[in-house]
Amino acid sequence: MKYIFIRHGKTHFNEIGLKQGWCDSPLTKEGIQQIEKMTQLLKDEKITKAYTSPTPRAKQTAQIILKEHDVLLHEDERFKEVNFGVLEGLPCSFVDTLRLESTNWLEDLKLDYTSYQGENIDDVIIRQQEVLKEIEKISNEEDCIVVVGHGCSLYALIKTLLKDEKLIFPENASAYIFCKKNNEYKLEKYLRP
Repeated sequence: MKYIFIRHGKTHFNEIGLKQGWCDSPLTKEGIQQIEKMTQLLKDEKITKAYTSPTPRAKQTAQIILKEHDVLLHEDERFKEVNFGVLEGLPCSFVDTLRLESTNWLEDLKLDYTSYQGENIDDVIIRQQEVLKEIEKISNEEDCIVVVGHGCSLYALIKTLLKDEKLIFPENASAYIFCKKNNEYKLEKYLRP
């Protein structure tokens, strides 16, 4: 079984540095171009299943990625980004001063927005692991499964699946490709648009 986890293309909020989790802003022209480049990089993949966060930026990214593939796109709330609560839409530089993420969160996965009506990263990981288990129950070894989501949530999930791999935070419209064999996940490659 192969997975292709793709982060949505660049959005207006990404461009101007605003916190974006459950809130949404549209893809930019550059974001759409990034996705189109990724579409070309993935054109030879035999995608059999596709899932996306229902957030418009992720859903639009998935629709562009899948335009050359005859695959039904499934939306699942559990693939949404971390909910940053009342801090959504505020400047990232301000939110960073609140220190709700450890200085090494990419390694230790310590990120907690619950004191601002948001989520803890552990809850985000659990909800995504639940949907992966459901997907795997209805999939077989030959399936190639695309999941389009968001930076923090996808990174945290991938980090838990690929424990021993050195990972970088996914750029907009980038893809982590890995396979699952004998109940073990193994990184194949990381693609940039």
